[in-house]
Amino acid sequence: MAKKKSFLREHKIRTSPFSDYWNKYNFYLLYLSLGILIVGFYFMSVGNWDSFISLNISPLILIVTYLILLPAVILLKLKTKQKNPNVSSKS
Repeated sequence: MAKKKSFLREHKIRTSPFSDYWNKYNFYLLYLSLGILIVGFYFMSVGNWDSFISLNISPLILIVTYLILLPAVILLKLKTKQKNPNVSSKS
């Protein structure tokens, strides 16, 4: 007799490999860097076009934010404690 094939498959829940990558710390840094960007653009708009803040301070704030803070938000990952599956528990 031929075996019947079951067409009912268990639905596997597929999760993104990046779902556990960002945590609260990354989001706090993202919000902080977006706030600093807003401050940098605000400083650029304050005063005359040739003021010290518009020409010197604002570009420094924006460069630091774009080149250091935003890549740090993306690339930083805190180490989390994981259970070691190789360790056997004693009964």
